[in-house]
Amino acid sequence: MKNNVIKNITNKTLGILGGGQLGKMIAIEASRLGIKTCIFDPNKNSPAFQNANIIINSDYTNKKALRQFVKCSDKITYEFENIPLESLNFLEKNSQIFPGIKALKYSQDRLLEKEFISNLGISVAPFYQIKNYVDVKGALEKLKGTAILKTRKFGYDGKGQHTIKRYRIPNIKNNIEKNKYIIEGIIKFKKEISVIVVIKKDGSAICYEPSENKHINGILRETAFPAKISIKTKNKAKAIAVKLARSLNIIGIIAIEMFVDKSNEIIVNEVAPRPHNSGHWTMDACNVSQFEALVRVIFDMPIPNIKYYHNCKMINILGENYNVLEKSLYKKNHKVYIYGKDKIKEDRKLGHINILF
Repeated sequence: MKNNVIKNITNKTLGILGGGQLGKMIAIEASRLGIKTCIFDPNKNSPAFQNANIIINSDYTNKKALRQFVKCSDKITYEFENIPLESLNFLEKNSQIFPGIKALKYSQDRLLEKEFISNLGISVAPFYQIKNYVDVKGALEKLKGTAILKTRKFGYDGKGQHTIKRYRIPNIKNNIEKNKYIIEGIIKFKKEISVIVVIKKDGSAICYEPSENKHINGILRETAFPAKISIKTKNKAKAIAVKLARSLNIIGIIAIEMFVDKSNEIIVNEVAPRPHNSGHWTMDACNVSQFEALVRVIFDMPIPNIKYYHNCKMINILGENYNVLEKSLYKKNHKVYIYGKDKIKEDRKLGHINILF
């Protein structure tokens, strides 16, 4: 067994599509396990380039660059969803991609995602396809005038979203392009939670215990571990997360964001087939981080039983609260991570702090 593990990682390179902070943290864990990384990103100032052995700075549709990427990489993963499926299909012909492509088809499109989850018998917010501006008014009648209008694609951290209250539609009539939007009912929840699931190549699942999230304007601000929910709700959330992961043919890692409503029912909000912001607490609160777990699955390394050493509060550092870093640097139980981005901007994630208890 030990010889096989050493063989699996000797002179190996992990290709990572995307050079943001998640790619950087995957690269750090790969390096710690003796695995080199090749990082592909069109942004020449990508933070993950700081930790890459090989850099490919090119557009994701450049086939010459994609061929170079395959040549340099033994296995491939990705750190964000919005990679063209055509490029992924091109790569998959010549390499293995983790945690797989099927999940991206759905996570890239909010309408397809909601339909897929709902068809599994899992609760989601009420939703309607928006083909034109008239559909907005019709959906609002069904949702009693309150909803969130979202772009089907390319929306993250609150981008591409409009909250509608009391039928007051924002001045976006001329921006409603055909089949580009979805409208969702607003869930009256008491908790926002996340479950991180790891599916190994033999099909077995490992679930991190749920964490509890706080969003402001669609951006995750804090995650607390463990979530303050009942054991029954925890077990139900984990069962839903594993069901979704397996239905999406995940081999690797996926994060499932959920709402817990006032009657303790669980409503799935989004899926993210990659390491997730709400899983950063795993870097310090337990023995195997989400990033290490992903690398271990990809390169056939055993994953020990997850052990939890601390309670943790993860705080995102954004452009507007960057000054909190200074105090945290002096505190022993504050673990500080600075991503190394080139510019400080409002609402841009620049780092995070794990506060251990």
